[in-house]
Amino acid sequence: MSAKQKLAEMNARAAALYKADGKTMSAFRGLMAAANREGKLGPAMKEMIALAVAVGRGCEDCIIFHTAEAKSHGASRDEFVEVLAIAIEMSGGPGTVYAAKALAAYDEL
Repeated sequence: MSAKQKLAEMNARAAALYKADGKTMSAFRGLMAAANREGKLGPAMKEMIALAVAVGRGCEDCIIFHTAEAKSHGASRDEFVEVLAIAIEMSGGPGTVYAAKALAAYDEL
């Protein structure tokens, strides 16, 4: 399955969860908005920080989501690879596996 298909499926699952529990999901979206408010770090960097955490945690859906968001905010492939290197440093072998998945998603998206 392609990264685009995985992203679409993840978004559909999130929409179903929002419909099932709008109160909790609205609160979560508020947290996302607060964390991503305008500040010293640009949106692409914030998404790449989230990506590094997702790689370290091994969350495939999170990796695809934050990869797509980082790209949409103009993150270059070279910047992306540098962030993946830090994620690998901080999470070792498992981070390497998920970093490779993130790079594949970047290239597909």
